[in-house]
Amino acid sequence: MDDSVSNSDVRDVWDANAEFWDAHMGEEGNTFHRELVAPAAERLLEVQSGERVLEIACGTGLFARRMVELGARVLATDVSGVMVRMARQKFADASAPIEFRQLDAADPAQMGALPENGFDAAVCNMALFDMIEIAPLFQGLARALVPGGRFVFTICHPSFNTNASIRMVEQEDREGEILTCHSMKVTKYKGLGPARAIGIVGQPRVQHTFHRPLSNLLDPAFAAGFSLDGLLEPSFISAADSKRSLEMRNFAEFPMVLAGRLRLR
Repeated sequence: MDDSVSNSDVRDVWDANAEFWDAHMGEEGNTFHRELVAPAAERLLEVQSGERVLEIACGTGLFARRMVELGARVLATDVSGVMVRMARQKFADASAPIEFRQLDAADPAQMGALPENGFDAAVCNMALFDMIEIAPLFQGLARALVPGGRFVFTICHPSFNTNASIRMVEQEDREGEILTCHSMKVTKYKGLGPARAIGIVGQPRVQHTFHRPLSNLLDPAFAAGFSLDGLLEPSFISAADSKRSLEMRNFAEFPMVLAGRLRLR
């Protein structure tokens, strides 16, 4: 845990960024969400009609809405009270099988207050690296999920999409043919620590990030009784405009997202 940053600091940043992020994501999500995050999460989650699903870090309800469309009954939570209020406003139909609630998943007491065996599945998209601690999340999920219940997460890939990865473009004249090579330089992996970063250019406040190598990410899950039984590394397929050489989608060889499914033993 980083003692210089508190859970309330994290919450305050997302309260400040809520309206900007909602406007940027729109009704369908940005390209990153539509092409990488959502398809991977949906594939691993395998929602069945009638299932009870807990969402951690729901934002303003983008993925929660999709789970309802698939037939789930959803409790969607977020640390940001502003985002929760905005999400509720979008779901004016009281008959929709969804509830929005403010919840700090890094707080053991709040996770412990969730109903025991209350959910068939849980999901957290692109937020584990926003949490100061993740052990309380996994310990709480071990109690809140039914035996055999599953937890799906998506994160920025810890090898290729952190504050220690640098996108590079090089040009070469190979026997008269001009070739462009896109590569990644990784300056740190095991020693990644708390940092500040920008999720979307232009957001009002810089966010706190807590990127973790895979061992630090998964060890708390294993200790809580989960096993990893699904893993995806989605990457962009089509290239971007050649004038934007450093655009993420030009680095298709490197997955920008890691998606995993953990199942409660």
